Amino acid sequence: MGLADLHVHTTASDGMMSPGMLLNYVSVNTPLDLLAITDHNTLDGYWRARDFVASATNEHLHELVLVPGVEVSSRDGHIIALNVERVIPRDLDAAETISAIHEAGGLALAAHPFAWLPGLKEFTGVGRGFLRFPFDAVEIYNSTPTEFFNNWRVRRMHRRAGRPLAEYGGSDSHFLWAVARTMTRYPGRGWADLEAALRARTTEGIGAVWGPFSLWNYYRDRRRWERYCREHGVCLHDL
Repeated sequence: MGLADLHVHTTASDGMMSPGMLLNYVSVNTPLDLLAITDHNTLDGYWRARDFVASATNEHLHELVLVPGVEVSSRDGHIIALNVERVIPRDLDAAETISAIHEAGGLALAAHPFAWLPGLKEFTGVGRGFLRFPFDAVEIYNSTPTEFFNNWRVRRMHRRAGRPLAEYGGSDSHFLWAVARTMTRYPGRGWADLEAALRARTTEGIGAVWGPFSLWNYYRDRRRWERYCREHGVCLHDL
């Protein structure tokens, strides 16, 4: 069985980990064989990660499968475009966004459908629309603590509807300690097997939300990296 994290952010958008830091962490500290980098409305993090893996000094990363992705800001909420080589336009409605993803040869994933935080419109999902629009999969496990109840709510609603979509887990990690806290388990290994499993609805979301210990580690690492960047005159994105 393969293990994938299909929802990860880097410094290319609002993450606290550069693509290189992310890849080394995944290699050493997680059981993942596949990783989708899904920065907000950009593929820059994926391109940088791909170049990092290709470096002759990084042979330890060559068995990790990288999949390009974008978390698209549609007018109806966030939608992940999985396995696309071009950025999907933002601010379309959900149906238009999904159509554009499919035209680009990708899969459309409903990320954290019920996510909502006061004052953070950018964090919203498509709500009940995950059952109305032609998605390929729905995120039933997201590791963000705000999604503890929402994860259960999505699973319950989806399964009562007869599971019309593939289910998956994505950490939505913005810092290292959250990577792979929730994952997707699937038959086989690699992108071809994962894509087939998503289309056949044989994927499984697993994991749990992160808690106070992970948050403490995040703030500790944030302070350390800010100090390092200040002392060495570099940006976190460059590391």
